[in-house]
Amino acid sequence: MNTQPLRDDKHCLNCGTIVPERYCTHCGQENTVPHESFGHLVKHFVADIVHFDSKTLNTLKYLLFRPGLLTTEYIKGKRASYVNPIKLYIFISFVFFLAYFSIPGTIESVKIEASNSSESVRQALGKDSAILKEKNFVAGGQLLNEMTKYQSLRDYDSVQNALPAAQKDGWWKRKAFQRNLYLSEKYGDKVIAALSEHVKHNIPKMMFLLLPLFALYLKILYDKKRWYYTDHAIFSIHMHSFTFILFLIMLIGDWLLDSDWFSNLGMIALLVYLVSALKHTYQQSWAKSVVKGLVLWLGYMATLVIVLIGMLFLVLAIIL
Repeated sequence: MNTQPLRDDKHCLNCGTIVPERYCTHCGQENTVPHESFGHLVKHFVADIVHFDSKTLNTLKYLLFRPGLLTTEYIKGKRASYVNPIKLYIFISFVFFLAYFSIPGTIESVKIEASNSSESVRQALGKDSAILKEKNFVAGGQLLNEMTKYQSLRDYDSVQNALPAAQKDGWWKRKAFQRNLYLSEKYGDKVIAALSEHVKHNIPKMMFLLLPLFALYLKILYDKKRWYYTDHAIFSIHMHSFTFILFLIMLIGDWLLDSDWFSNLGMIALLVYLVSALKHTYQQSWAKSVVKGLVLWLGYMATLVIVLIGMLFLVLAIIL
């Protein structure tokens, strides 16, 4: 690759440091003439692609088939031969969510089912409205009846502004009217579908939030004097990267077979991988690794449910 002629000036064009040979000892830039031939650009391009693919293939191979090896190598300082863990996570998660939002049946089916559910609820409420009125079924029924008086949020606000202060709705009632009217104008009878879409598009953020939490659980389970939190964080990143690859296989497999066979098998494989990765990274017995793997699994699933519920309430607060 060293086909470009060297410059007579020994000062680096990038940082100004004296360059004794071909490469700058300060920034690493090659001290060659700045005007490159087209052939040289092509050679650089090919070399970068081959180098990138080689590093990526090795990283993926060890991530998939040697649980815990990448984390161990990173902690030992062997990092140049593998893709940086954060870059790896970003790339794999991007590919997964791209497929997740693109494969037919992931988003569309949820929207259709949610829309149908919303329509069924609306029809059920319509059929039961007479019964609710006859029984004077709590204040919620009266509130629903009052809402039907207004065609839009603007109508409600204009009526409220015209009333004396003593006759205006209270804060909670006003917020309930405004949110429901806004929701009705924006989404119509597809509220549940809209909610599902908002939740789905926030899942990548939720998964990124779970990375440090998983590392925190590892810190609790393992010797705090021997292992740093950053060591656990690297393990967490590699574990989640593998999880996304496995989920991608499960997603595609279930879609092709139109069943959940891949998902059921994949969850077992994920637990086995976790235990194996713990065993080879933290160098404890299989018995301890199995116990800690199960504890991590249960704790992580519980956290996932809690975070999902919290995100659901957050989305409700935003769109409602």
